[in-house]
Amino acid sequence: MRPLIYIMTPVLILTIILAARFVTWDAIKGENPQAQTYVQQGTLLLRTWKISQAIAAFTQAIALEPRYAEAYVKRGLAYYRAGKYKAAIADYTRTLELKRYQADAYASRGDAYRALDDMQPAIADYTAALKKRWNAPVMRKRAYTYLEQGNVQNALTDYDTVIKRQPSAVAYYARGNTYLQLSIQSNEDRLKLALADLNQAITLETRFARAYISRGLIYEHIKEQVSATADYTHALALLTETIQTWQGDANALIQVHYWRAFAYQKLGEVDKAKKEIGEANEQVFSFFLEKVEKM
Repeated sequence: MRPLIYIMTPVLILTIILAARFVTWDAIKGENPQAQTYVQQGTLLLRTWKISQAIAAFTQAIALEPRYAEAYVKRGLAYYRAGKYKAAIADYTRTLELKRYQADAYASRGDAYRALDDMQPAIADYTAALKKRWNAPVMRKRAYTYLEQGNVQNALTDYDTVIKRQPSAVAYYARGNTYLQLSIQSNEDRLKLALADLNQAITLETRFARAYISRGLIYEHIKEQVSATADYTHALALLTETIQTWQGDANALIQVHYWRAFAYQKLGEVDKAKKEIGEANEQVFSFFLEKVEKM
């Protein structure tokens, strides 16, 4: 999670420290020290994707301090990562009721609504978050949600705004993929725009595996198979390294396995692709089985 600056002024001395994403004003208000300890423990567990333990820690904090906004907003994120989207929405809503962390709570609740395929509330929450505080990742998420609704123009407008205000590899990748989808679905000649954006994304982030895969698709469309194969091969190497070095919960790698299967398929290694999909499906099954057992 991205660190933010947070201020503690016990004797009018300004000290800057790193927080876990949210500004910890609760400490200034004098929250229960044990509740603070539980939140700190939960935050560390959340960083390492030990989701069930993190939820338990935040729940203990809330039991001690029922109005502890930081515990709610972070438990909401833990519920979201566990796939418990309705529980996440409830925690984010409670955070908003406490009138704390509003930009983060709106944006995160939008993520949960989008995960439930409830696109209109997701867009409303992203918009509310952006009114509270402009944020490039939130605008990218709103753009993607617009795209899922079929509102291409609004999506491109958001991506254009992000690239003007805060250009990044992810922003170029997202807009490039939008142009790629338009060129495929509408037979429009936007492949050059897509290729330019993906080139820029890779220039900014040379280890962006999905950008290499998308660029490989473009090379296939323009009949440059050698370049396409090179991009798929490089993406495969990056994805493999991610899987081999990952130390968090295995279910966090489900999408990585599917992307690696896609790369294998594009390289003509069908047996490896099938094996990869099998491993991903096993992770999905284990993930949901774990959820059912805890219900």
